[in-house]
Amino acid sequence: MVVFIDMDPQTRNRRNPRVAPARPLLTLAVGAVLAAGACGSTPSPVGQPTGAPTATASTGSSSTRTVTVGSVRLEATMGREGKVQGGATVAGMSVRPGLVVEYRLANTGAKPVLAYDVVPQDLGSATLPAGVDVQHTWVYEQSGVLRLSKQGFAPAPNVRFAAAPVIGAHTVAPGKTLTGRAYAVWPLVLDVPGESFSAPRQRVDPSVGTWQFCVQVDGRAAQARPSAVAGVMQVPVAAPQGDQLVCTQPAPIPAP
Repeated sequence: MVVFIDMDPQTRNRRNPRVAPARPLLTLAVGAVLAAGACGSTPSPVGQPTGAPTATASTGSSSTRTVTVGSVRLEATMGREGKVQGGATVAGMSVRPGLVVEYRLANTGAKPVLAYDVVPQDLGSATLPAGVDVQHTWVYEQSGVLRLSKQGFAPAPNVRFAAAPVIGAHTVAPGKTLTGRAYAVWPLVLDVPGESFSAPRQRVDPSVGTWQFCVQVDGRAAQARPSAVAGVMQVPVAAPQGDQLVCTQPAPIPAP
């Protein structure tokens, strides 16, 4: 992967100690530019190219939340993982104690949708690593709520990629359900892409008391290509637009 970064003197040396550093400045010829829209632009309902955003609903107990957005129904349950089962890692599970979200994403519509639920530990590569941690999730705070989110981000201003970075995803056919897990280390630590991408940079407040889980879902299933990971597709990274970031309503973080 080659990244070209144009920075002014005030931003060139700014770094967040809890975020992977930006990649080195290179002076090669400009390659392909990854285009990704910013959040809050014209909404695009899940599984459809245009139209108004659909209504959402959320139900559930203190540890489980369910939300429906268009043809997508997301159910997420948070618990605590106090120890590792069966060795150093279990299907990508970290060896450290943490918070675990088990989720089910159902497609109740008539067209396949793409769920971006396999996120590498850092964005930037043009291919999905064969050993990607399938339970890795971005961890950041949004409006005072701890957010565990599987999504893409737009490139930072003045950052251009020689080859479009990719993210892992699953195609969910009509009537089918996707299941998975998302993990956040405890004590909580900010986990977002490096400074080549526009992502939250504020440290997570250790006293945050509520959580929500999000998955980016859209209708780009036809653009997905097989990856090195069995059953997982890869697609160029794009920031979610409109209601493409499906999020549960906030719920209390389970007590230790």
